[in-house]
Amino acid sequence: MGVALYNKFQRTGNLDDIRKSIVKLRKTLEITPEGHESMGSRLRDLGDSLESRYDDTGDLRDLVEAISMQRKAVELTPEGDADMPMWLNNLGLSLKSLFKHTGDLNNLIEAISAQRKAVGLTAEGHGRMATRLNNLASSLESLFQRTDDLHDLREAISIKRKGVELTPDGHASMANRLNNLGSYLVSLFLRTGDLQDITDANSIQRKAVELTPEGHASMATRLNNLGSYLELLSERTGDLHDISEAISIKRKAVETAPEGHANMPIWLNNLGCSLESLFRRTGDLHVLTEAISKQRKAVELTPDGHDDMPIWLNNLGSSLESLFQRTGNLNDLTEAISAQRKAVEITLDGHADIPIWLNNLGCSLESLFQRTEDLHHLNEAISMKRKAVELTAEGHSDVATQLNNLGLSLESLFQHTGDLHALTEAISKQRKAVELTPDGHVNMPIRLNNLSSSLQSLFERSGDLHDLTEAISIKRKAVEIAPEGHSNMPLWLTNLAYSLNLFFHRTGDLRSLNEAVSMQQKAVEITPEGHTNMPGQLNNLGYSLESLSQRTGNLEDLIEAISAQRKAVELTAEGHTSKATRIANLGFSLDSLFRRTGDLDTLTEAISKQREAVELTPDGHASMPNRLNCLGLSLDSLFQRTGDQRDLTDAISNHKLCALYATGSPYDRLEGAQHWTRLLNLSYPPSPDILAGFDTAIYLIALTATLEQTLQNRYQQLQNSSGIPLQAASAALTLNQADKALEWLEQGRCLVWGQLNNLRTPLDDLCQINGHLATSFMQVSKQLEAAGSSTRSSWNDMSPSDMSNLAEQARDNLNLARQRDRLLEQVRILPGFESFLKPVAWTTLLQHLPESGPVIIINVDTRRCDAIALLAGQDQPRHIPLPEFSLELCNQYRESLNAQSGRGIRPVLLSGKNGEAVIQTVLRGLWEKIVQPIFEMLELLKSPDTVLQRVWWCPTGPLSFLPIHAAGIYGKTGSKSIMDYVISSYIPTVAALTDRVKNRQFIDKATCGLFMTSQPKVDGASYIPGTTTEVRSIYEVVTAAGVRTDMREGDAITAAGCLDIMEKLSNC
Repeated sequence: MGVALYNKFQRTGNLDDIRKSIVKLRKTLEITPEGHESMGSRLRDLGDSLESRYDDTGDLRDLVEAISMQRKAVELTPEGDADMPMWLNNLGLSLKSLFKHTGDLNNLIEAISAQRKAVGLTAEGHGRMATRLNNLASSLESLFQRTDDLHDLREAISIKRKGVELTPDGHASMANRLNNLGSYLVSLFLRTGDLQDITDANSIQRKAVELTPEGHASMATRLNNLGSYLELLSERTGDLHDISEAISIKRKAVETAPEGHANMPIWLNNLGCSLESLFRRTGDLHVLTEAISKQRKAVELTPDGHDDMPIWLNNLGSSLESLFQRTGNLNDLTEAISAQRKAVEITLDGHADIPIWLNNLGCSLESLFQRTEDLHHLNEAISMKRKAVELTAEGHSDVATQLNNLGLSLESLFQHTGDLHALTEAISKQRKAVELTPDGHVNMPIRLNNLSSSLQSLFERSGDLHDLTEAISIKRKAVEIAPEGHSNMPLWLTNLAYSLNLFFHRTGDLRSLNEAVSMQQKAVEITPEGHTNMPGQLNNLGYSLESLSQRTGNLEDLIEAISAQRKAVELTAEGHTSKATRIANLGFSLDSLFRRTGDLDTLTEAISKQREAVELTPDGHASMPNRLNCLGLSLDSLFQRTGDQRDLTDAISNHKLCALYATGSPYDRLEGAQHWTRLLNLSYPPSPDILAGFDTAIYLIALTATLEQTLQNRYQQLQNSSGIPLQAASAALTLNQADKALEWLEQGRCLVWGQLNNLRTPLDDLCQINGHLATSFMQVSKQLEAAGSSTRSSWNDMSPSDMSNLAEQARDNLNLARQRDRLLEQVRILPGFESFLKPVAWTTLLQHLPESGPVIIINVDTRRCDAIALLAGQDQPRHIPLPEFSLELCNQYRESLNAQSGRGIRPVLLSGKNGEAVIQTVLRGLWEKIVQPIFEMLELLKSPDTVLQRVWWCPTGPLSFLPIHAAGIYGKTGSKSIMDYVISSYIPTVAALTDRVKNRQFIDKATCGLFMTSQPKVDGASYIPGTTTEVRSIYEVVTAAGVRTDMREGDAITAAGCLDIMEKLSNC
């Protein structure tokens, strides 16, 4: 009766029938004696009825009791019973159902054990073998999904293949089994990236679709699966045909599915994902718009709390982020981040896809950072991506993607903070991403390009040519392996060309520049007409050709550069963010053409273009200083050609605006300040405005010293700017501003001396007092410099954008400038930093001067030479002109002495004047033209007292290499020298001396002393005669006077030994 009611329920679905069936079967079981031969079958009957009711009601108690009945039935079935495999298989199915309900892994493990035993007991050729193999494979695949153990998945695939092989052609389950096998192979592919797995999955899924009758309930599902597999194959191989077919098949899946089908959100989401993939390959905005529409609908059709909701939200967010990248609409990005955050929040811990959600959220947050420059967003992006990497199993195919993305964010962090550790880690992550990417993978060129970009950044920071060489090698490989016709090929060629340009500018290797031009020409050739990237490619080609023309002198290259840049300007839409940059570049090339041809019309057009570029640049934009500077130079050329004073006035005005601009690269502004003061110096006496120009220039020298640079770049910058304080002092002295000259010379000496000798910058001192403030100031300054330098060549400026973005950049730059000013105010409040990045007031320098003699600063410039004397107790610096001395004469003296430096003990060379030796002529000149006029003004030529006065010399420029302390007239009939009147000492800066005076300590004669060395012969240097005799003579005199003395000669001298002796003989 119970069995009959069960059968009736199977036909009618009436729950009352199954309830009555269970009651009857329980009663039957109760009256069945232990050991009765029917006990096993009655247990199984009750178990079947209980499980059927569970299937209908979901009441877990029924399933648990059913399994209990099935276990007992199996226990009671004798070994060798023909039905044992069936009972074990059914028990396994019930245990798997319990696992799905509870998640208890023990249930699944027991299910697999029962199913293995069922398969083992099933005879070869048995009609149910294929079914039992399929059931076992399904359970093993579920185990893999839970444990992520590839061994389980591989076994599931092996057993599933055997189950399919044993399934007869035409069998009703064949299509379903093929569909399942395909899904297992895809799971394996997603873990390993093995191309064969996804290829097999597509082949098997096609067959599953072919075997499915039209109108079958599973047709839409199987079509969707095939479309998804084709998309994965396309991502792996780069074949555009596969993704196009995938979309076509997924459209069919959506169209054939009945309205309101429970799986409709799945199919809509998957179609949207394929459309988004196609957009990434083709850039077709209509495709992306459709993708978002499908994904929005998928979200709308899915109830809150559904397991698939995080998937749909994540995918919608990714597509919205792609839309933002294309259009720049911040609302799209904000919505993307909101969707992706929600996806992460509603996903259970331990979910297999949580690393994907985290990674994608991180990518969108980084996009937000790139738009807002708010480091909080970038740091959060890095945090998300790190967590994604940590949660992804070793060997998973997504690891390479996530490492690559983490590397990109770390490289971005370096670009905005200068944190070298971030860049080093970025390179490490990107190297590993490349290593984990299989050969032939569609993303390999992208990952190679990303790695090479980070290596190039390392080169730009370190100056190590090895890093740039490796970057070029990797970019070459990316271009070589990229599939023909790939939409990113022009970009990759452009990136390679840019690196080759850098290599040329570093090494002068003309082959690199020629190759860069070739790469850029190819990029233009393969960019379709009308493509939004075409203007940027033409602009970059023009840049390379202009550089080539400058190197080779080939006028045709310059003319071709101008032609490309004209076309770039013509193709750039009005209001485009790069319009001004491309016009500026055209103007620069036209100016170069004028300098080659002298054609005034060309110069007039160059000025017209540069004016237009300035007009199109919003106030506050970081590129403005560079554009003002270029315009000023062209106007200067026009003045030199026409003599029209209005052109000179206009040139000065533009250079002044450049120098005083609040934003942009301080290097550009410093160049502007140099041209501003140069042009003002054309009149005599110079305009008083020149003081403001030099004030700005010297501030900018100090500001550039706070930027992190390579040692090579730092020395180059010092070399380029070291003459500015001397020029400034010369102008100030011409205008009778000795106090201003003193301030400028002192700041210039402090900057140069600090960097050359201690590798210290003003920021290093601040770091010791307030590291956080120093870091903040450096980061803001670096961001302003980066914003300015990134606009100079307009390289890779191919993203579609509009004028609103340009205005936003300008506002961001102005905010950074204001932030830097606020930080500067905070620094100058700190004790000891009142003069941070500005000259120390001359009144401060006059304090704490030594009483024992004057401090004399000597300025040597092309226009004039002067001394400034500082004396204790006097409230003004004393200006002493040196009209008989000149920079030219100073260089002659230096060259003469350099020529004698290798003479050793060879015969003395005569200068030709009165038969004097060269050294005598130099020392006479130093006396007559420098020392004597200074001593006369300071009244130091009187007969000296018993104790000689002290003089502290602070020479500048090439005078620093001449022996002022030995100046005099040396002859056979008598001599006069500086040593007859004063004791000379040298100081690097005035502050170095006044600090010692201010912090003067008592000298303990018992511990201090005199340390002398002589080392006349050193490998690689000329022999210096007489030094040993001189040192020994002094040693005898001071020893006899009771002075503590130590002397070292020749090979006995070591650096460590000298330092040790100096410490013993010093109480400072």
